[in-house]
Amino acid sequence: MTARPTLSLLGVSHRTAPLELRERLAFTDERLPHALRALLEFAGEAYVLSTCNRTELYAVTEDDQAPALIQFLANERGVEPSDLEDHTYGLTDDAAIRHLFEVACGLDSMVLGEAQILGQVRDALEWARGAGTVGRLLGRALPLAIEMGKRARAETNIGRGAVSPSSVAVELARRVHGDLQNRCVLVIGAGEAGQATVRSLMDDGLSQILVVNRSFARAEDVAHAVGGRAVPFDDLVEALTAADIVISSTSSVEPVVSVADARRAMSARLQRRLLCIDIAVPRDIAPDVAEIPGVVLYNVDDLQAGSMANLEGRQSEVAAVESIIDEGLAGFRAWREAESLVPTIGALYQQAEAIRRSEMDRTMRRFPTLSAEQQDMIDVMTASIVRRILHGPVSALKAKSGNPDAEQLASSVRELFSLPFDEREPVTRPS
Repeated sequence: MTARPTLSLLGVSHRTAPLELRERLAFTDERLPHALRALLEFAGEAYVLSTCNRTELYAVTEDDQAPALIQFLANERGVEPSDLEDHTYGLTDDAAIRHLFEVACGLDSMVLGEAQILGQVRDALEWARGAGTVGRLLGRALPLAIEMGKRARAETNIGRGAVSPSSVAVELARRVHGDLQNRCVLVIGAGEAGQATVRSLMDDGLSQILVVNRSFARAEDVAHAVGGRAVPFDDLVEALTAADIVISSTSSVEPVVSVADARRAMSARLQRRLLCIDIAVPRDIAPDVAEIPGVVLYNVDDLQAGSMANLEGRQSEVAAVESIIDEGLAGFRAWREAESLVPTIGALYQQAEAIRRSEMDRTMRRFPTLSAEQQDMIDVMTASIVRRILHGPVSALKAKSGNPDAEQLASSVRELFSLPFDEREPVTRPS
């Protein structure tokens, strides 16, 4: 019997590294597929989670590959391995899985319980699936982490009153300016964070919202939804001149607002102060913009203090979330214990999950008015149904683990459920 593979994790986060290093280590969407496939040079499976607050590499290998992961991250992002020594953390197997679950549940976020991280975990899984780097172990661990995150929000109050960086930015603007209703806010970026920012502004009853994005059509879509106005990217300086507050959250690898842009805007503002809040990593607004008279600039690390007042209520929910994580980790451990039957059990779970996701997608398209919370509740319910249906067959398989007839039973199950006999052959999602 071959040795059981090891899950190794190497990460940097807001807890271990300053913003300057985090933005150097962040992977853009364009770079992710290459990085994932490059990890397969020494790993059997790979997953990369890169957000404004963390970059984490997960690799399934024959043994602990922490040194190789450090060298890989350094090479990929053009830094010296010595620059990472005091800022990385490494975990393996159960500890790595628990950390993944805590991340998905929002327990390791800069803002406790924030919901955006769950979508980022899910998006990173799709990137890994697209690159073909998700196998048996990650194919079980990652969907389970997403399920834990959804359960944490559905079964506890960890997300109630929780704030994302975008809503913390709006709260900061409110503290600086007071009532925002008569203020003009420029939102740079029309992605997920930009849309969240616009929604938070609308909750304040703000009517003067400008949206700038490299894709003008995308800016129009976001602005139209809230009664705002889209501005062509080439007119960014004019928008900076008109705005009282700027909140930027693009995925650009270079600053979107340069020192020259900011100086031109400030020269036309007749000494009006400009509040700039940069929630992007890498940063959208050149740091030297803060030195221009009249400009007040905050970045994502500055927002952490703004979230502290909201932590007390959510902190009381941590124990309940940890109980959910304990349950998920126990299930994952039991799944790994039946090592000789894991390929069959994993294929069975993957096939059931593929069918469930396909039916969920088809059903959700028929009910477009359901809220995100309602969709998550249905998702958790259907995942629970699948888990309960498979409990009997999987328990029977596990009971035979190590028995002489285990392989014959596994073969029968594969034939009965039309599972691939070659464990390297993926279980595809039904069309």
